[in-house]
Amino acid sequence: MVKHILSISNKRNTNDLFLIVFLLLFFATAAQTQDKITDGDTQKVSPSFLLQEKVRQWVETQKLRDKEKADWAEQKSNMEALNKIRLKEIEQIDALIKAAGERLSDATNKKAELLAEQDKLRNQRDIIEQRVIAIESSLRNKLNIFPDPLLSKVKNEVERIRDKGNESSLQDRLRDTVAILSAASDFGNTMTVSNEIRDVDDQKTVEVQVLYLGFSGAWYVSKNGKNSGFGKAYEDGWKWTEDKEVAQPLIEALEMYQKEKSPDYVPFKFRGND
Repeated sequence: MVKHILSISNKRNTNDLFLIVFLLLFFATAAQTQDKITDGDTQKVSPSFLLQEKVRQWVETQKLRDKEKADWAEQKSNMEALNKIRLKEIEQIDALIKAAGERLSDATNKKAELLAEQDKLRNQRDIIEQRVIAIESSLRNKLNIFPDPLLSKVKNEVERIRDKGNESSLQDRLRDTVAILSAASDFGNTMTVSNEIRDVDDQKTVEVQVLYLGFSGAWYVSKNGKNSGFGKAYEDGWKWTEDKEVAQPLIEALEMYQKEKSPDYVPFKFRGND
């Protein structure tokens, strides 16, 4: 019988083998002590009861151990799963940190490029401002040779150029200089006729027509032809000289200019010491 039991125990786990051994001991002890306990010994604890109690405690211990082992296996599995999730989260966070670092690097490079571009634009602005200052200074020295018909076209711009305390923006100042230079260039390359008031002898004034050949020179004549002369531009302004011989050729030239007469060759002469 023992051999049969041992053959069966080889197929079971160690815990089952221990249980079988304790059961055998229990039955053996119970058989040996059965005759030794009398009716008068009912108050005493029999060895079989003690053995049974030990076996019961051992079984409970094994159950508790198995339960704890199963609980630990479950907790371990949960912890491993949770650990995998945490590792995945860490990988995602690392990826986000890397991407943020790349964006920060790109932003830093872009900022450096913008700062370099800003410095470049600032330098260009300084160069332009110095040129505008030089042009303004040069124009102030040339405004005296601007005749009335030219000044009337750029009156506001000239007033701002003459004001050295002008606080206009660089863009507005540049616009003013371009407008004045453009108007002066147009005037210098065309003939211009204007009606002006000219001072004559005896502190009198008379209305005359003036023909400007750019900045090269000008001729004037009154409507009745009694007052005529020519003018030349100097650094301090235009100087006018009365000349009676200018009247007739200028009247003919004005008629041609106004298309009242067919075009023809009209000679003009400059007089004076220059």
